Amino acid sequence: MKRFILALCLTTTAAFAQDAGLYDDIASPDASFVRVIAPPNGVAMVQTTSFDALDTGLSPYVVVDEPGDVQISAGVAEATATVEAGKFYTYVVDDAGAGELLTDDITRSPGQADVAFYNLSDVAAVDLYVPAAKAVAIAAVAAGKGDAVALKAPLNVDFELRDGDTVLATVPAVDLKRREGVTIVLRGKGGTYTAFSAANALAVR
Repeated sequence: MKRFILALCLTTTAAFAQDAGLYDDIASPDASFVRVIAPPNGVAMVQTTSFDALDTGLSPYVVVDEPGDVQISAGVAEATATVEAGKFYTYVVDDAGAGELLTDDITRSPGQADVAFYNLSDVAAVDLYVPAAKAVAIAAVAAGKGDAVALKAPLNVDFELRDGDTVLATVPAVDLKRREGVTIVLRGKGGTYTAFSAANALAVR
């Protein structure tokens, strides 16, 4: 999947003291991070951490202290996945209940924000586009797949989800913070599409 690293020539806001990084306070250097994207209002579990009625279907990342096998479920989908130290994973479940574990390319760069995009629509390939920069941030994400890019931060920016020149959905005013990340999800079929963004988060332990 081809990716574009986008140098945004936009005015940024001042950095704040809380730009400390979402993932900096994890005790184990071998920790992995696992989350779920399932149909909205479903339930999910990663190891012993359960989530009830996820409004958007997106769960926080669950911290897995040691690499190895992890039990994951979402609705009727279940999997045993082997995770590696220091990596990020998303278990994506489609409307039919089929699940697939994807590896997230999260950089945790000190001067950038990680933006992950998942195409859970029926469109064969979707671009994540930044109108203000007139540029593609992530190109040709296949249906049922995801990709990520590190972008300049701090920044507040609009995104469009595009099939060629056709705008399928928009996500306005996404707040990008240093050493943190956001996730954008596109859903829909048959010409009707919706998208949302959410800040990456860790599950309360």
